[in-house]
Amino acid sequence: MQCMGGAVTDVDEIVRTVLATRKYRSVCLDTVWQIARRELVRHGDLKKALKGTKSRLHQFYGAFEREMDYEAAISHLDAAFKTGSGSAIEETCREILRMHQSTAERLPILDEFYAAIWTLTGVPHSLLDLACGLNPLTLSWMHLPVGAQYFAFDIDVRRIAFLNRFFLLAGFPPLATWQDIVCHPPQTNADVALLLKTSPTLERQEKGSTRRLLQALKTPFVVVSFSVKSLGGREKGMPAHYERAFLAMMKDEPWQVSKLTFETELVFVIGK
Repeated sequence: MQCMGGAVTDVDEIVRTVLATRKYRSVCLDTVWQIARRELVRHGDLKKALKGTKSRLHQFYGAFEREMDYEAAISHLDAAFKTGSGSAIEETCREILRMHQSTAERLPILDEFYAAIWTLTGVPHSLLDLACGLNPLTLSWMHLPVGAQYFAFDIDVRRIAFLNRFFLLAGFPPLATWQDIVCHPPQTNADVALLLKTSPTLERQEKGSTRRLLQALKTPFVVVSFSVKSLGGREKGMPAHYERAFLAMMKDEPWQVSKLTFETELVFVIGK
């Protein structure tokens, strides 16, 4: 996928308009640009392309977001870490994780989620969290070894700044990066990459994006997961649908794929 190519007046106008809104002002420019370019090609009309760009952004970003006060959140985390109490830190992280749809759904399974995944991959000393959202706040449940490196990638610049402050509180280097993982697949060598509940969004934007991203990653294991329910809370046969689609996507790859099933999430562990 070509991102941030030559100057295109109408695309630039859509990007400027979208990034001027309160809802999308912190979104990565590359992300908005590549969506705007596709929508302009699709509609051939500036007004319709602008509407389409906002609609696409809502589908994979706005629909999952809740208004969040990052300064208040970091203040609460700072107070929790100062107590030195693991339970206080975990409870504060749980409260913040509820602020994002994806991680809120993961809360009931946290105690078993990473333990089951690491059984297949080994406990990583280096980890990529792609399109991470607030997932780095599940760090306490990962039980990573001392000295581990946690690379997080997200398209929201405010979230990235917040996560780097969180990493410092947790004693980790601030390795969160503002980056569109489709436009610029991370080239960092690591033990495991997490792509949690992001593949359907990538495929809606451009078919084949998931596979191209997995091919580009320099990790021996990639963990890809899917939500088992819609945003409205209905299953609608989603696990079976996602499993068929994902295995079809992987059929020509020489990779080993293992499945893990949790109450709120369907997980595939890919050994490359």
